[in-house]
Amino acid sequence: MKDLMTYETKQIEICDVDYMGQYQLCHLLNRFAEIATINAKEIGLWNEAMMNQYGWVVAKQAIHLDEPIYHKDIIELSTIVANGSFVAFPRYYFIKKNEKMIGHCSSIWTLIDIEKRRIVSPKRIGIEVPKVEHNYKLEPPHDIQIDQPFSFVTTRKVLYSDVDINQHMNNTRYIQWAMDVIDLKIHQDYFVSDLNIQYKKEIRPLEDVSLYLASENERYVVEGRIDDNAYFVVEIQFTKRK
Repeated sequence: MKDLMTYETKQIEICDVDYMGQYQLCHLLNRFAEIATINAKEIGLWNEAMMNQYGWVVAKQAIHLDEPIYHKDIIELSTIVANGSFVAFPRYYFIKKNEKMIGHCSSIWTLIDIEKRRIVSPKRIGIEVPKVEHNYKLEPPHDIQIDQPFSFVTTRKVLYSDVDINQHMNNTRYIQWAMDVIDLKIHQDYFVSDLNIQYKKEIRPLEDVSLYLASENERYVVEGRIDDNAYFVVEIQFTKRK
């Protein structure tokens, strides 16, 4: 089989950063999704005939950064899949800046039937999952410990700009919502060194999501609930900027 890795080089543009010039993680996740789609096409995990019928969705992902990324930085992103189970498939991402490895992301993906809103096995719809052999290995996203009391912050409705082609709330929007409920001064003085998100249930258009926040030191946990049921949990660890 040809090279299993897909690469992208990108210079960080002004539209990608926050008011301090720091690269927003929601845009990083968008780039991950783009190169994952390219990679899935190259290795036979996705094709145009699947459009509007089946889609790959992320169930968990954990990002680590050694240092922040800023406006005009040039980064190289790469992605590769690992061997999975019947319906759960790992995908790794790696981040270089100035030729130096500064971060990575471990994620777990599943394939869904868009109309039935159910997980399906790739083999069931005629997709042959390649057996991969490589030396890349990242730990899967860890379980998020809920060890601090939550406080209600706000409620948000899933609207037009929140919804993706799989007809549910886009995974990057979870990150934006979580970042928005954290104190502005934390964003000014720190950068996100670790982010772990678990998508427990899919969120559909026009649903109202209540956001709750727990924190201890520079660790924050944001939970999104509908009717008191947790639909997603985001754990964010901030590190002081040098």
